[in-house]
Amino acid sequence: MTSPSPDDREQDTATVAALAGGAIGLLLTIAAFAIYDARTALSVAVGATIAVANLVTMRAIIRALLRPRDDEDPEGDDDAPRTDREHAAEGRRGGAAWGGFAVVKILILFGGIWLLLTRGLVDPIPLVVGYGVLPLGIAASSVISSMAPRRRR
Repeated sequence: MTSPSPDDREQDTATVAALAGGAIGLLLTIAAFAIYDARTALSVAVGATIAVANLVTMRAIIRALLRPRDDEDPEGDDDAPRTDREHAAEGRRGGAAWGGFAVVKILILFGGIWLLLTRGLVDPIPLVVGYGVLPLGIAASSVISSMAPRRRR
């Protein structure tokens, strides 16, 4: 049995962070409903949903921008390795597209939160509490991954 590649471990860590953030968001939403009211719980749930969606989107952007160099076509159809110039040109095209997507994501994130708050659809403090699952999910994934057994190479 071979050990997982670094990409597999990163994918697992990002997935664990998103799942942990979702679980923590669910717990905070239930607690808000039990302690306060349905509007507070809704605000916490919206904040947690935005946080998890932001985490998943940033994961996709970062993985696309920091993709390791492949010397050969992954399909195996092309026997000739790509030159550095071809690889650099491909990276610039992809990097610009993902960079543009990151800017659009930020505009949607801030614009969406602005709309939610100015229209009075959610309360601000519970929204921030829900959004707090972003760092909590990342921290939980670090704790979980540090407790996993290490494999020898």
